[in-house]
Amino acid sequence: MKFAHHRLRSSWAAVGRCVLGLALVSGAASAAHAQSADSARWQNVVASAKKEGQVVLYSIMPPQLSDRVIAAFRKAYPEISVEVSRGPTGQLIARMEQERAAGINGADVFISTERPWFIARSKEGRLLTPSGPGLTGWPSEHLLEGNVVIAGLEPYTIMYNKKLVATPPRSYVDLLRPEFKDKLGTVELAATATVEWYDWLEKTQGNDYLRRLRAQNPKLYASVQPMAQAVASGEIAAAAYGNVSSVKALAAQGAAIEYLVPNPGRGYQYVMGALSWSKRPNAALVFVDFILSKEGQTIWHGSGEGASSRPDIAGSLSLKTITPMNADAYPPDVVKKYSEYWSKIFK
Repeated sequence: MKFAHHRLRSSWAAVGRCVLGLALVSGAASAAHAQSADSARWQNVVASAKKEGQVVLYSIMPPQLSDRVIAAFRKAYPEISVEVSRGPTGQLIARMEQERAAGINGADVFISTERPWFIARSKEGRLLTPSGPGLTGWPSEHLLEGNVVIAGLEPYTIMYNKKLVATPPRSYVDLLRPEFKDKLGTVELAATATVEWYDWLEKTQGNDYLRRLRAQNPKLYASVQPMAQAVASGEIAAAAYGNVSSVKALAAQGAAIEYLVPNPGRGYQYVMGALSWSKRPNAALVFVDFILSKEGQTIWHGSGEGASSRPDIAGSLSLKTITPMNADAYPPDVVKKYSEYWSKIFK
C-alpha cells in the first residue's frame, strides 16, 4: 500500500510538472504573440508616418541642438521631413492653442520646459501616448501621466566673453562686481522655468539679490540664444542665465565664449509631447519614439551637454549632479503673482 501511495503521489507530481510546463509554454507563446502584435502595430504606425511625410516640431531647443537631432532623425527616416519652429515658450503655446481652437494645420510635437502645460494637456486627453520600441528601457518616472516625456535635463550656466572678462565669475554673487555694471545680460520672465529660476536665486543668494542684480543695469533678452550671441559678439560681457548647448556651438565656431555651472546649481527639464490635434499623428509618434530611443538620446546628450533620462547613454551628464527645477510648485496663480513682483523690479 505504501508503494502504491508513493507511486500515485509521483504520478500526480508528474502531472503537475506537465501542467506547469504547458502553462509556461502557453505563457511564452502568448507573450511572443503579443510582442508580434505590438511590432505589427508599430510597423503600421511607421508606414502611415511615411505616407504623412512630415512632422512639424515646435521647440525651444537651441538651433544647434535641434538641428543635430533632426539630422539624425532624417537619416533614420528619410521619408519624413521635419519642419521646426523655434521661439519663446509663451509665443509657441499661444500659436498652438490658436491652431487647436481653429482646427488648422500646425504643430505635431512640442518640446519645452513648460512641464505644467504638458501635465494639464495630458489630463485633458490632448496628448498622444508613445507606443514604439523606444519605450524599452525608458524609466517610468520620466514618462509622466503615461505620455509626458522628460527628454532630458540641462544645467543653468553663467556665460561670459573670455576677451572681455579678466577674472571669470564663479558664482551668481560674482555678477554683482562693479566691472559687470552695464555689461550684463539676463533673461525676460517668459516661462515657468524662468519664474522658478529667479525665485530660486532669491532663496539661495539672498532676498535682496534681484534688486542688486537690477542695479547692474542688465540688458533683458527674450531667450538664451540671442543672449549667448550677445556674449559671443561682445555686446555684453556676461549673462546670468544660459545653457551648455548654446555656448558649445558658438565656441566651436571660434567665438570667445565660455560657461560655468554655478554651485549651488540648478537645471531645467526638456519636456516633450505629441499633440492629439496633430494633422500627422503617426509622424508625431515616430518622432517622439526616436527621441526616446538610445540612438536619439545619444545624439542629444552623448556630447555632455545635458543629462539623459536613460541610464545607458555614454557621455551624458549624470542626473545626480543636477537639481531639477520644481515646476509643479508654480501653478498659474503663483506664476502670475511672481511675474507682477518681478516686473516691479526689472521694468
